[in-house]
Amino acid sequence: MLSLNKLRINLTLMNTGVLIGLLLFISVFLYVVLSMDVETNVNNNLKIYCSQLANEIEYLERQEAGDEVTEEEKQGYFEYARSLVQNNISYIIFDQQFKVLDQSYLLPLEEAKLLEISKHYFEENKEKYLISDYKQGDKDYKICTYAVVNKNGELKIVQAMKNMASERSLLGNAQEMVGFTILIGASLSFLGGYFLSGRSLIPIKKSVERQQEFLADASHELRTPIAVIQTNLEVVKASTDESVESQLTWINNAYDEIQWMQHIVEDLMFLARADSGDMMVQREPVDLTYIIKMVCEKMAPLAGKKGISFSNKLEDDLIIIGDEKQITQLLVILLDNAIKYSGENTSIRLIGKKTLQGVSVAVIDQGIGIAKDQIDKVTQRFYRVDKARSRTEGGTGLGLSIANWIVDEHHAGMTIESEEKKGTKITLNFDKGVDTK
Repeated sequence: MLSLNKLRINLTLMNTGVLIGLLLFISVFLYVVLSMDVETNVNNNLKIYCSQLANEIEYLERQEAGDEVTEEEKQGYFEYARSLVQNNISYIIFDQQFKVLDQSYLLPLEEAKLLEISKHYFEENKEKYLISDYKQGDKDYKICTYAVVNKNGELKIVQAMKNMASERSLLGNAQEMVGFTILIGASLSFLGGYFLSGRSLIPIKKSVERQQEFLADASHELRTPIAVIQTNLEVVKASTDESVESQLTWINNAYDEIQWMQHIVEDLMFLARADSGDMMVQREPVDLTYIIKMVCEKMAPLAGKKGISFSNKLEDDLIIIGDEKQITQLLVILLDNAIKYSGENTSIRLIGKKTLQGVSVAVIDQGIGIAKDQIDKVTQRFYRVDKARSRTEGGTGLGLSIANWIVDEHHAGMTIESEEKKGTKITLNFDKGVDTK
């Protein structure tokens, strides 16, 4: 089971790695989108503010020249300047001699630095607006520079700037959330993956356990006949001066064990092919009435040795869709078990009839019966109700396992009803002529 535990850990780590990779991709993608969206919104807003400030230059020039301005114009400009402050926007306006025409009450950067930035507008900028990032110490500003020519042909430079602290804080929080999400996601993925991989490995674990049990049982079953054969042949080998006729008892014993081993190996090969999916099931109309009569006729000599008789009550034309050879094998197994576990001078009844669902066939014996706590175990491989009787009569403990596989492959049902010392009833229920390919 160590390899299964290792496989479970590997599956968990692989699933966790895939989820972490997916979370990283999604988180980085969302962070980049959020960052670009924040940058774009700030840039667009600064461009708008620069354009609006450029529209106020005429008012500022008139005010600086001492021309008359209306109270309404003063109030409008005041309200606009206040709105900039409320939006965390600072501004400055230079004339063409780089003298300050107007600026906000609080200017976060020195005029010299702003002038240096504004000169880049003419040196390396080809766009209408120049967006610059300024970071120094705890200062982090985004600055938009915009040049406009008034009606007198004079150049004016407008700069709007915004403190990016809140936006950087938002992006920082987003980074923390990404890290937190990945950590929580990885933890939940590992725990969930470990649980789910354990659940998914249950069938494999059961299969391995069944295989180990199967191999152990097969080894145990084959060990006895091999030991018997070896013992009898050693006796023959030690009696080199004896005639073959005088050694027939030992030779016959070995031969009987070989035949029994062959029976076990054939059953094992059948189940091995069934487990690997190599067993093919032919789908064709099968007349159960005919097959039951044929099997009963074939098994009559074996039943006659114990004085057992067959009592058949079969309707005509019990037609199903299935594999004739496998259905025949199924009925042989059921009748063979019924004969082995029935007492002498008893009867075995077979009842076949049509039902609303399809066809029902019941095999009823008067044998030793099965304890209630053992009924669910009789289809397990190498399980025997009466081990001593099964061994003496050639039972391998694989017959009902094969029968159960055939029933499942034909999408039929098999129910077992039994009472100790009174007998057993096994009922097969086939669907009505349904091709299950």
